[in-house]
Amino acid sequence: MNRLILVPLDGSTLSEQAVPRAAHLARALGGSLHLVRVHIPVLSYATAESAVAIPDPALDEKVRQSAEQWLVRKAAELKATHKLDVTFELRVGAPAEEVVAAAKERHADYIVCTTHGHGGWAPQWLGSVADAIVRRSACPVLAMSENSVDAPLELKRILVPLDGSETSAAILPFVREIASITDATVDLFRVVSPPWVGDVLNALQTTQIDRFGIDPTADMAKIELDRVARDLVAAGVHATSTVEVATNPTRAILDRIAATGPDLVAMSNHGRGLSRLFMGSVADKVLRGGGRPVLCWRAPHVDEKPGGPSARMFATAASGPT
Repeated sequence: MNRLILVPLDGSTLSEQAVPRAAHLARALGGSLHLVRVHIPVLSYATAESAVAIPDPALDEKVRQSAEQWLVRKAAELKATHKLDVTFELRVGAPAEEVVAAAKERHADYIVCTTHGHGGWAPQWLGSVADAIVRRSACPVLAMSENSVDAPLELKRILVPLDGSETSAAILPFVREIASITDATVDLFRVVSPPWVGDVLNALQTTQIDRFGIDPTADMAKIELDRVARDLVAAGVHATSTVEVATNPTRAILDRIAATGPDLVAMSNHGRGLSRLFMGSVADKVLRGGGRPVLCWRAPHVDEKPGGPSARMFATAASGPT
């Protein structure tokens, strides 16, 4: 089945840095690229004193046509350069909402985009809205901060941080698909922390860990992680599993990235219970500071109604991408 890789572009150099990785993924999956650019309606101001925004149809049409012409040229250029099927569309509205809507309408399998490493204002829209795309997209988003766009395209090692929840493991079918095609090794990694310690207590972190009650938990976590690794191996994927005891999950994952040099980090955006802190804030921090592309998926919320969109997606993911 043809895989569709959606690439949001806004005309900036930053946004275009996502194209080589998107094209590489599309070739590996035997898929195609779909470029999306969102035109934000142009407004002018009646007077400096009133600061009342009013539509400027003439200026808006000029800007819209310029964006559309740029998109046509870019699609033709990428088709010739990467030898892939490339489609495109220009949408009008709020960027994050339009990109997410386009992915849903086109049944995109992945979104590949760039974002700023430390947030803040961007000269174009993509850097400042990519976070919203990651949070809202129903399909996995391969996101790259500015400090990770130059990471190697070849995938030899994929780091997958897990927290023991089914929701965090929901990223695994997508990892399995990519690893099977690229022959990458999957490094499963789980951090076990004392129950009274979390990232909110970073300031209180010490170099000493009271291991009372922790070692049995770590042993059980290793048994569970080994089981996941065996399932991947049975599916033809090279996999390893490591459990580490640490008071700061974020720091442990970043240290693991520095020590092992993965080509990709893959994780769900949400976990359950206390692990929401882990898989929510940690995913953002890893994307910002890990220096590696991060494959994120907004896993279904546990409080969604059965049969809802995310519930159906989770059922699909559980059996693997189709």
